[in-house]
Amino acid sequence: MEELAVCPQCGKYVNPKSALCPFCGARLGDEKILQNPVCPKCGVPLELKRKDDIEIDVCPKCSGLWLDRGEFDILTAESTVYREEKLTKEYSRPPLPDENPYVPCVRCGKLMVKKNFARISGVITDECGRHGIWLDSGELEKIRHFILAGGIEKAQFREIEKNRQELRELAETARDTAFTHKLIHFWNWKRWFFGS
Repeated sequence: MEELAVCPQCGKYVNPKSALCPFCGARLGDEKILQNPVCPKCGVPLELKRKDDIEIDVCPKCSGLWLDRGEFDILTAESTVYREEKLTKEYSRPPLPDENPYVPCVRCGKLMVKKNFARISGVITDECGRHGIWLDSGELEKIRHFILAGGIEKAQFREIEKNRQELRELAETARDTAFTHKLIHFWNWKRWFFGS
Protein backbone atom coordinates (compact mmCIF):
# COMPACT_ATOMS: atom_id res chain seq x y z
CA MET A 1 0.00 0.00 0.00
CA GLU A 2 1.26 3.46 -0.91
CA GLU A 3 2.26 5.66 2.01
CA LEU A 4 0.04 8.70 2.56
CA ALA A 5 1.30 12.28 2.92
CA VAL A 6 0.21 14.73 5.60
CA CYS A 7 -1.25 18.08 4.57
CA PRO A 8 0.87 20.86 6.13
CA GLN A 9 -2.21 23.06 6.66
CA CYS A 10 -4.98 20.80 8.03
CA GLY A 11 -2.93 17.76 9.09
CA LYS A 12 -5.13 15.19 7.30
CA TYR A 13 -3.73 12.27 5.34
CA VAL A 14 -3.82 12.72 1.56
CA ASN A 15 -2.55 11.02 -1.59
CA PRO A 16 1.11 12.05 -2.06
CA LYS A 17 0.54 12.58 -5.81
CA SER A 18 -2.16 15.22 -5.23
CA ALA A 19 -1.30 18.83 -6.05
CA LEU A 20 -3.94 20.18 -3.66
CA CYS A 21 -5.37 18.90 -0.38
CA PRO A 22 -8.95 17.68 -1.04
CA PHE A 23 -10.00 18.76 2.48
CA CYS A 24 -8.68 22.32 2.79
CA GLY A 25 -7.35 23.19 -0.70
CA ALA A 26 -3.77 23.84 0.46
CA ARG A 27 -1.01 23.35 -2.11
CA LEU A 28 0.94 20.21 -1.26
CA GLY A 29 4.72 20.03 -1.42
CA ASP A 30 6.62 18.82 -4.45
CA GLU A 31 9.03 15.93 -4.50
CA LYS A 32 11.87 18.33 -5.28
CA ILE A 33 12.36 21.99 -6.03
CA LEU A 34 15.41 22.91 -8.07
CA GLN A 35 17.34 25.62 -6.22
CA ASN A 36 19.23 27.08 -9.18
CA PRO A 37 16.84 27.23 -12.15
CA VAL A 38 18.36 26.62 -15.57
CA CYS A 39 16.98 27.20 -19.06
CA PRO A 40 15.10 24.07 -20.16
CA LYS A 41 16.31 24.63 -23.75
CA CYS A 42 19.97 25.74 -23.30
CA GLY A 43 20.87 24.44 -19.83
CA VAL A 44 22.26 27.89 -18.89
CA PRO A 45 21.46 29.33 -15.41
CA LEU A 46 18.59 31.81 -15.57
CA GLU A 47 19.11 35.45 -14.58
CA LEU A 48 16.63 37.42 -12.49
CA LYS A 49 15.29 40.56 -14.22
CA ARG A 50 12.46 43.01 -13.59
CA LYS A 51 9.57 43.66 -15.98
CA ASP A 52 6.63 45.87 -14.96
CA ASP A 53 7.67 45.61 -11.26
CA ILE A 54 7.72 41.79 -11.52
CA GLU A 55 10.82 39.63 -11.12
CA ILE A 56 11.13 37.10 -13.94
CA ASP A 57 13.78 34.55 -14.82
CA VAL A 58 15.43 35.11 -18.22
CA CYS A 59 17.86 32.94 -20.15
CA PRO A 60 20.89 35.06 -21.16
CA LYS A 61 21.52 32.81 -24.18
CA CYS A 62 18.11 32.28 -25.88
CA SER A 63 16.12 35.07 -24.12
CA GLY A 64 13.44 32.59 -23.02
CA LEU A 65 11.35 33.53 -19.97
CA TRP A 66 10.21 31.62 -16.91
CA LEU A 67 7.11 33.11 -15.30
CA ASP A 68 5.54 31.80 -12.13
CA ARG A 69 1.77 31.38 -12.46
CA GLY A 70 0.90 34.69 -10.75
CA GLU A 71 3.50 36.59 -12.76
CA PHE A 72 2.10 35.26 -16.04
CA ASP A 73 -1.45 36.16 -15.01
CA ILE A 74 -0.40 39.75 -14.22
CA LEU A 75 1.60 40.25 -17.43
CA THR A 76 -1.22 38.86 -19.63
CA ALA A 77 -4.15 40.51 -17.83
CA GLU A 78 -6.18 42.65 -20.24
CA SER A 79 -5.90 45.66 -17.93
CA THR A 80 -2.09 45.40 -17.95
CA VAL A 81 -1.87 44.88 -21.71
CA TYR A 82 -4.19 47.79 -22.58
CA ARG A 83 -2.09 50.16 -20.42
CA GLU A 84 1.07 49.28 -22.38
CA GLU A 85 1.73 52.13 -24.82
CA LYS A 86 4.55 50.41 -26.75
CA LEU A 87 2.28 47.65 -28.09
CA THR A 88 0.62 48.06 -31.46
CA LYS A 89 -2.73 46.60 -32.42
CA GLU A 90 -1.26 44.47 -35.23
CA TYR A 91 -1.25 40.74 -34.66
CA SER A 92 -0.65 37.91 -37.06
CA ARG A 93 -0.91 34.33 -35.94
CA PRO A 94 2.54 32.70 -36.03
CA PRO A 95 2.99 29.41 -37.90
CA LEU A 96 3.23 26.33 -35.70
CA PRO A 97 6.83 25.14 -35.25
CA ASP A 98 7.95 22.06 -37.16
CA GLU A 99 9.64 20.61 -34.12
CA ASN A 100 8.64 21.51 -30.59
CA PRO A 101 10.07 19.05 -28.03
CA TYR A 102 8.73 18.82 -24.48
CA VAL A 103 10.88 20.62 -21.92
CA PRO A 104 11.24 20.20 -18.13
CA CYS A 105 9.89 22.65 -15.55
CA VAL A 106 12.64 24.88 -14.18
CA ARG A 107 11.28 24.44 -10.63
CA CYS A 108 10.58 20.69 -10.33
CA GLY A 109 12.21 19.16 -13.42
CA LYS A 110 9.06 17.34 -14.64
CA LEU A 111 8.09 17.60 -18.31
CA MET A 112 5.63 20.41 -18.99
CA VAL A 113 2.41 20.37 -21.00
CA LYS A 114 2.14 22.23 -24.30
CA LYS A 115 -0.84 24.57 -24.69
CA ASN A 116 -2.03 26.92 -27.40
CA PHE A 117 -2.69 30.17 -25.51
CA ALA A 118 -6.46 30.90 -25.55
CA ARG A 119 -6.79 27.90 -27.94
CA ILE A 120 -6.62 30.08 -31.07
CA SER A 121 -3.56 32.33 -30.67
CA GLY A 122 -1.02 30.00 -32.27
CA VAL A 123 1.44 30.72 -29.44
CA ILE A 124 2.42 27.36 -27.94
CA THR A 125 3.45 27.67 -24.30
CA ASP A 126 5.07 25.10 -22.00
CA GLU A 127 3.18 24.91 -18.70
CA CYS A 128 3.80 23.22 -15.37
CA GLY A 129 0.48 22.98 -13.53
CA ARG A 130 2.13 23.60 -10.17
CA HIS A 131 4.79 26.18 -10.90
CA GLY A 132 4.47 28.31 -14.00
CA ILE A 133 5.07 28.82 -17.69
CA TRP A 134 8.08 28.79 -19.99
CA LEU A 135 7.94 31.18 -22.96
CA ASP A 136 10.44 31.16 -25.79
CA SER A 137 11.93 34.46 -26.92
CA GLY A 138 9.23 36.84 -28.21
CA GLU A 139 6.25 34.71 -27.15
CA LEU A 140 5.19 37.04 -24.31
CA GLU A 141 4.99 39.95 -26.78
CA LYS A 142 3.00 37.78 -29.24
CA ILE A 143 0.54 36.86 -26.48
CA ARG A 144 0.18 40.50 -25.44
CA HIS A 145 -0.37 41.59 -29.07
CA PHE A 146 -2.96 38.81 -29.44
CA ILE A 147 -4.82 40.15 -26.39
CA LEU A 148 -4.58 43.74 -27.62
CA ALA A 149 -5.97 42.74 -31.03
CA GLY A 150 -9.10 41.34 -29.33
CA GLY A 151 -7.96 37.71 -29.33
CA ILE A 152 -9.45 36.91 -25.92
CA GLU A 153 -12.87 38.17 -27.06
CA LYS A 154 -12.59 36.11 -30.27
CA ALA A 155 -11.72 32.99 -28.26
CA GLN A 156 -14.67 33.63 -25.92
CA PHE A 157 -16.99 34.20 -28.90
CA ARG A 158 -15.88 30.88 -30.46
CA GLU A 159 -16.54 29.12 -27.16
CA ILE A 160 -20.02 30.71 -26.92
CA GLU A 161 -20.84 29.67 -30.50
CA LYS A 162 -19.64 26.12 -29.81
CA ASN A 163 -21.85 25.96 -26.70
CA ARG A 164 -24.84 27.30 -28.67
CA GLN A 165 -24.38 24.61 -31.32
CA GLU A 166 -24.15 21.90 -28.66
CA LEU A 167 -27.35 23.24 -27.02
CA ARG A 168 -29.16 23.20 -30.40
CA GLU A 169 -28.10 19.59 -30.97
CA LEU A 170 -29.16 18.65 -27.44
CA ALA A 171 -32.57 20.34 -27.92
CA GLU A 172 -33.06 18.47 -31.20
CA THR A 173 -32.23 15.16 -29.52
CA ALA A 174 -34.65 15.96 -26.68
CA ARG A 175 -37.40 16.83 -29.20
CA ASP A 176 -36.83 13.54 -31.05
CA THR A 177 -36.94 11.62 -27.78
CA ALA A 178 -40.13 13.38 -26.68
CA PHE A 179 -41.77 12.66 -30.06
CA THR A 180 -40.84 8.99 -29.83
CA HIS A 181 -42.17 8.86 -26.28
CA LYS A 182 -45.51 10.42 -27.35
CA LEU A 183 -45.74 8.06 -30.32
CA ILE A 184 -45.25 5.02 -28.12
CA HIS A 185 -47.92 6.17 -25.68
CA PHE A 186 -50.35 7.24 -28.45
CA TRP A 187 -50.24 3.80 -29.99
CA ASN A 188 -50.87 1.91 -26.80
CA TRP A 189 -49.17 -1.25 -27.90
CA LYS A 190 -50.97 -3.46 -25.36
CA ARG A 191 -54.38 -2.46 -26.71
CA TRP A 192 -53.19 -2.88 -30.26
CA PHE A 193 -51.43 -6.20 -29.59
CA PHE A 194 -54.12 -7.81 -27.45
CA GLY A 195 -57.04 -6.18 -29.27
CA SER A 196 -58.81 -5.01 -26.13
